[in-house]
Amino acid sequence: MQKIGLVDVDGHHFPNLALMKLSAWHKSQGDRVEFADPMFGHYDRVYMSKVFTFTPDCPDYYPCEVVRAGTGYKDYTTTLPDEIEHCCPDYSLYGVDEAYGFLTRGCVNRCPWCIV
Repeated sequence: MQKIGLVDVDGHHFPNLALMKLSAWHKSQGDRVEFADPMFGHYDRVYMSKVFTFTPDCPDYYPCEVVRAGTGYKDYTTTLPDEIEHCCPDYSLYGVDEAYGFLTRGCVNRCPWCIV
């Protein structure tokens, strides 16, 4: 069993789908998963996900493997492995019971900083 820390670099205002899928997959493997606490948490691996490029990066240090990915890091090539991508997201991570997936498909605004 591993202890997994998650960091939603953009904040907790809107659920991060990649982190929810990582949480679900790790929990299915018997791992402990929580939002990372740099002061009191000790982790085997920490995932940092960032959607927006204008969000400052997380300055916290974690003495373990740290995986940073997402469009906010201008990382457009890293993808989740198929077994993680196709699992049901862990919505309990954000304390919600409903899915948001279809609300985020496409956008008409065409903001210059957004890749949607």
